[in-house]
Amino acid sequence: MRHLSARKKRVSSVLGAGALLIGGIAGPALLAAAPASAATCVAGAPCSMTGTATLGTGTLTLTAPATLTWAGTLTGLTQELVDTVAADQTYNVDAATGSATGWNVAVAATQFTATGGALLPLTGTFSTNGSVTSATAAAAPTATCASGAGTCTLPTDAVTYPVAVTTGAAVTPIAIYSAATSTGEGSIDIGGSTAADPVGWWLAVRPDATPGTYTSTITLTLASGP
Repeated sequence: MRHLSARKKRVSSVLGAGALLIGGIAGPALLAAAPASAATCVAGAPCSMTGTATLGTGTLTLTAPATLTWAGTLTGLTQELVDTVAADQTYNVDAATGSATGWNVAVAATQFTATGGALLPLTGTFSTNGSVTSATAAAAPTATCASGAGTCTLPTDAVTYPVAVTTGAAVTPIAIYSAATSTGEGSIDIGGSTAADPVGWWLAVRPDATPGTYTSTITLTLASGP
């Protein structure tokens, strides 16, 4: 009986190893590719073949700053403060749909509110253009093909600058950059701290403003169509 039990154990051990071995063989066998079709050519008669490339539809995406910041000291005069953070002076639009329908970037912002209830006016407070030296500059932010993205089709922008943004809880977003139909294809940087015309985010502070730290929820949206 002891000999029979030992024999059963030996058989069980071998079958177990066999099961592992079979599993190891079956996996790659299932992944084996079918043989490719081939054409036979004779000397002096070239073979021809069809090349097929299938391209899927990409997406339309916006990469924007996470925050905007301003700082200043009240002087008794109206001040125009600009966001001086280099990373805030640009955003990127990646148009990879191949639809050539154009696109637009729009902004909306809630009212700037400080702790204690102080407010900045709904109008005449927030604006944007293509300058970090003048809030009234009519320049559009520079558009360039993104670094490392190869070629692109630069956008034709129809927005008039500067863009005054009315703040509030339920305001309609206003376009701050657009690409006409058949333009703005590829990965495109708008502005940039080293560009000729960076994105300027401006905040007007009136002489009677109350000192404090003001916050606003600023939302950028990207939509298809100019």
